[in-house]
Amino acid sequence: MAQNVLKIGDRQNPTWLVEDPDSLENPVLTFFLNYWRDKRFGATLPLHSSFVPKEIRGHLQWVVTIDVRPGDFRFRLVGTRASEYFLGDGTGKTVREAYAGVDEAFVAGVEWMYRRTCELKLPLRLTGPSSRYHNIFFPAFDSLYLPYSSDGEQVDRIVNIFWYNRNQIADRGVMPTTVAV
Repeated sequence: MAQNVLKIGDRQNPTWLVEDPDSLENPVLTFFLNYWRDKRFGATLPLHSSFVPKEIRGHLQWVVTIDVRPGDFRFRLVGTRASEYFLGDGTGKTVREAYAGVDEAFVAGVEWMYRRTCELKLPLRLTGPSSRYHNIFFPAFDSLYLPYSSDGEQVDRIVNIFWYNRNQIADRGVMPTTVAV
């Protein structure tokens, strides 16, 4: 499948979705894309047992793992950087539980990304601009969604690498932006 690029959301400050990215500029995302490709061993999907935390220990802070279940998605692990960004740790919660009280369109968008990853069985890259939600600043982000499987056929786990500039979090309450999540 050829790389497909979609522009999502606000026309002035869009979020970009790249299906099956060829290459990435971000070294952390590049590491994980290469890791995923290497773990496939020529198959369509790598087995989730091939995802070894010890092998990625220097980058584990950026990782979110999601169990794909009938009708929902449950966070198995939420790395410290993702918890810091989203102001909470959703480990063990479904998407709807973790984002209870958050805008429904946002929650639906998260679920759509997970479903899309499962349908395509390919890496997805999502890059978004900085924004404010309830007057809280959220820096621009760059993320990668990687499908894994227990049987080599169906996606039953997603590894999401969620990267942002940590220096901007320190100034979270004072940074200006015109975009709302």
